[in-house]
Amino acid sequence: MTKNKGGFVLGAIIGGAAAAITALLFAPKPGKELRDDITEEVNNLLDTARDYADIAVEKGNEFMDVAKETSEDIKINLKDTTSSIKTQFTETSKHVGDDLKKVKEDIKEKATDVKEFASVIAEEGKEEAAAVTQEKKAAVEEKVEEIKDSVEDI
Repeated sequence: MTKNKGGFVLGAIIGGAAAAITALLFAPKPGKELRDDITEEVNNLLDTARDYADIAVEKGNEFMDVAKETSEDIKINLKDTTSSIKTQFTETSKHVGDDLKKVKEDIKEKATDVKEFASVIAEEGKEEAAAVTQEKKAAVEEKVEEIKDSVEDI
């Protein structure tokens, strides 16, 4: 919109200047007076153009200042955000490391418990196997005696 507005203003100035020069050329005036009027109109036109150039430079400087301030604000915000994220990452890493250590300790503890339980079960199994073996051995010896007795009776 600013570009179109500036184009309109520039067109209006050029059109006004052209109209003024045309009016001066067709006006019945002596040569010296006509040249003075044309010079005055050209000077007015140049003054107006300089004024617009000064305004453009001023606006350009204002935009540049705003851009610098905005970029500084963005830079500060990025630094703050980066610092915040780095702090959060460090804290999270520490918590994850602590949790990992706890999990390792829990696993070692559970493994020790399972090993102890397996040892108890194995010992109980050995004792039960020994008892069953003794019973079977006694039963077999008893059968052997019975068979011997039956063979002797024959």
